[in-house]
Amino acid sequence: MTGSVLDQAGSELTGPRSRVAYLLPDPGIPVGGTKGASVHVDALCGALSRWGADVTLYAARVVGPLSAPGSHGVTVVPVDVGVVRSGAGADASRVAAAGRFFSAVEDALSADRPDWLHERLSLFAGEGTAMAARLGLPRVVEVNAPVADERAAHFSLTLREEAAAAERAALAGSSVVAVSAPLATWAERLGAAHTCIVPNGAILDPLGTRGRAWARRAQRHLLGFGDEVVVVGFTGSLKPWHGVELLVDAVGRASDSARARLGLMVVGDGPARQSVERAVAKLPGRVVGVMTGGVPSRKVPEYLAAMDLAAAPYLPTDTFYFSPLKVAEAMASYLPVVASDFPPVRELLGGAGVVVPPGDPDALAGAITALAADRGLRLQLAHEGWHRASAHLDWREVARRVVGAVPALPVARAR
Repeated sequence: MTGSVLDQAGSELTGPRSRVAYLLPDPGIPVGGTKGASVHVDALCGALSRWGADVTLYAARVVGPLSAPGSHGVTVVPVDVGVVRSGAGADASRVAAAGRFFSAVEDALSADRPDWLHERLSLFAGEGTAMAARLGLPRVVEVNAPVADERAAHFSLTLREEAAAAERAALAGSSVVAVSAPLATWAERLGAAHTCIVPNGAILDPLGTRGRAWARRAQRHLLGFGDEVVVVGFTGSLKPWHGVELLVDAVGRASDSARARLGLMVVGDGPARQSVERAVAKLPGRVVGVMTGGVPSRKVPEYLAAMDLAAAPYLPTDTFYFSPLKVAEAMASYLPVVASDFPPVRELLGGAGVVVPPGDPDALAGAITALAADRGLRLQLAHEGWHRASAHLDWREVARRVVGAVPALPVARAR
């Protein structure tokens, strides 16, 4: 079978198709799920396939099929890691699950050797470096978060030292693709040999012009937004640090001074749902507030089409390391964005959006009021955002840069 992948300069490579094994040891990231991490795995595997790689995805948990463009060419292999507990004993069961994952995957890769490994850094999963050395395969580690610190800060982590040791083992001497500059620096501190920064991507204008127009009319009718309502939207998991309650407060404040009637659409589910629901219920009667709950990732573009602007109201923190999918997807869907002012967000927007101080409801309300009043400004920012997304955030561009990070990729280069 022949095909092509790309080198770091973007020129095509010819010869046999590169065969990649994508390793997803984290049972908390289900293949076919709706959370952002699941969407990322789906989209990147599909993009690698579209660029000419034969992709086999080994996953600790599978709940549904892949759906991103190109993912029909991806082979999904569920790996039996046993029962992963929650509550008491959860950490010990995750340690055991990680061991079972790498043992099973190494057996499979020994029999059917790929050209390179792409591993998503996961909690307690520290065996990839040694496994790649035993197999003699190039390996890239994808870093989306400092997983042990994140787990300890927002959930529970009893085996903290074991989790930290696994991270060091996974990163020691590795080539790393990090979604933000803070994560690249963090990986280098833990021993990564090489790092490159590849922010999250998005599917460009997934519905097309006519599809967006149709979806806008249909969704706004179903959700009760009139043509005159300026809809502020949020998409993503409802987690405390996402600041959705702050957004609800800001929309309520903006409604006092906005010349247009405002609406709020919250698309997603998560641990903060009840708190957000209580806040939405207290919105002034002149604001149309709608919570959709979780929706399949393939349906998210239809909800984006019904919005007039998108918000990413992250709360203040000294350790912002995200590359927000919600921001990239809004830009790729012709939506202006207002977001909390953190360096990775500014880098993603590149000036094609409005940033406000994190945790400041008055500043957020002021930005919403200004955008609601100025359709021309919304259109200008929407077009600037789309052009930036088309140049830098297309998942195919993400795949190209990931392939460029693979050390000694054994593919015949074009003359």
